[in-house]
Amino acid sequence: MYAMPFKEKDFILIDYTATVKETNTVVDTTNSEKAKESNIYDENKTYEPTLVIIGEGRVVKGLEEALQEMNEGEQKVIELPPSKAYGERDPNRLRRIPIREFKKGDVEPVPGKVVEINGVPALIRDVTGGRVLVDFNHPLAGKTIVYEVKVIKYLQNDDEKVKALLKRRLRPKNIDDYNIKISKEEGFVQIKIPETEMINPDIQLAKRALAREIFNYIEGIKKVEFIEEIIAPEKPKEETAEEKEKPSEEKPKEEAKQ
Repeated sequence: MYAMPFKEKDFILIDYTATVKETNTVVDTTNSEKAKESNIYDENKTYEPTLVIIGEGRVVKGLEEALQEMNEGEQKVIELPPSKAYGERDPNRLRRIPIREFKKGDVEPVPGKVVEINGVPALIRDVTGGRVLVDFNHPLAGKTIVYEVKVIKYLQNDDEKVKALLKRRLRPKNIDDYNIKISKEEGFVQIKIPETEMINPDIQLAKRALAREIFNYIEGIKKVEFIEEIIAPEKPKEETAEEKEKPSEEKPKEEAKQ
């Protein structure tokens, strides 16, 4: 078992459930049963331990700070004030936008709907008098978040790290369908992508992002190579001349009785 503290660029897998303290509402979890109990289950989401890379900043500040002081296998309940979670609510991040701007984009503004404006997600708060009140604050801004978190595993070898990065970026149905080869001596990672995954419309962007992350987190790697193969299906075996001339082995049918 690895002892704390975890340092920058360490890879860990965690299970967690996040609850808004003020309403006791579960807003996120890696546990499928907990998600179903809380009516937030998403059939398109994979419920399993999630990857956290210390220092990457993909989880809220307070959670990452707490994880650095935990041990592999340790479980803890962490209460985070807004300043350590999703920030305080900022009234300057509320804007009123003419409803015609939504109509131009063929968007029906409805209170409670999340929309994207100039690449930034926002929540529609109200629609009155031809104007739409849009909130650019994070939906959990101003909330105290309670995390039940457990450090499941500390990933130490390069193969585990590459697989974890691949799962996060490409979201494969089965990680074992990908053939991964790592050579630290030659400084490369080779990833063979299964044919079934090549039709993913986002595959090229995901591959570039995955390569950048491998360069950043796997020491000594200078090249990432993706291999895509399409194998011709096997043709039906043709009968030989001898097989064609071979008499049928079917048993004779009984003649109809007169």
